[in-house]
Amino acid sequence: MSGLEKLFGSQRAITILVVSVVFAIVFPAYFSFMAANSDAVGGGSSGAKGMWQVDFIQDNITSDETMNLGDEEQGDYFFELDAGDMMIGLVEITVSCNDNDEPGPGATDSVDVATDFSGVEGTPDDESGSGSCNGDAVSFTIQITPDWDGSSYIADGVSKNDIEAKWNDGGNGSGEWLTSVTLNVQTLGPGTNPIGNTLDSDEDVTVSWRAAVYSLEITAVAEEL
Repeated sequence: MSGLEKLFGSQRAITILVVSVVFAIVFPAYFSFMAANSDAVGGGSSGAKGMWQVDFIQDNITSDETMNLGDEEQGDYFFELDAGDMMIGLVEITVSCNDNDEPGPGATDSVDVATDFSGVEGTPDDESGSGSCNGDAVSFTIQITPDWDGSSYIADGVSKNDIEAKWNDGGNGSGEWLTSVTLNVQTLGPGTNPIGNTLDSDEDVTVSWRAAVYSLEITAVAEEL
C-alpha cells in the first residue's frame, strides 16, 4: 500500500481528492475569465438590457487655409477629412478676415460664403452666409451623428449593442469638404478718405475646420448583467 493510500484509505479517496483540487483551481479561473471578457468577445452581456455608464473619448481634427482675395474674387478652400477608426460627431467651419486697410464706418469689407458637401459621405445639407471682416465673419456647425454633444450619461433599460448603434456615425462625414468664399471690398472713395480709394483692395481670408471625433467607452453599472 502506497503512502497516499495509507493517508487517505483507498485509491478511490485519492481520485476524489485529485478531482476536487482540479475543480477548485480550474472553475473559478474559468468563470473569472469569462466574466472579464464577455463584452470584448461580444457575449451575452452585450445584448442584455441593464444600466450602463456611457463616456466619449474625444479628440479634434483641425485644419485651416488662408488666401489673399481681391474684390469680387472667389477662393475655394478644401478640407479632406478621414477620422480613421473614430466616429465623427460634428464639423465646425469658420471663415475669418480683418479689414485693417481702411478704417471707418461704411468701409468694412465683407465675405459671401457657400459650401459644397457633395464630396462628403452622407452628403450633409449645404450652408451659405455672409458677414463683415471684423474677425470671425461666418461660422457653420454641421451635425454628423444626430444628438451627439460629447456629454457622458447613464443609460438604463437598454443593451450595449443599442448604445453602440445609437452613436454610430454610419460612415458619414468623411471626404472632401469644400468652402467657397467671395470677398467684397468696400472703399470710402475720394473726398472722405484722405488717401482716396486706393488703400483698400484685398484681404487675407482664412477658413478653419474642426471635426469633433470620438470613440465609445461603455461600462456596466448593474450586477444583474
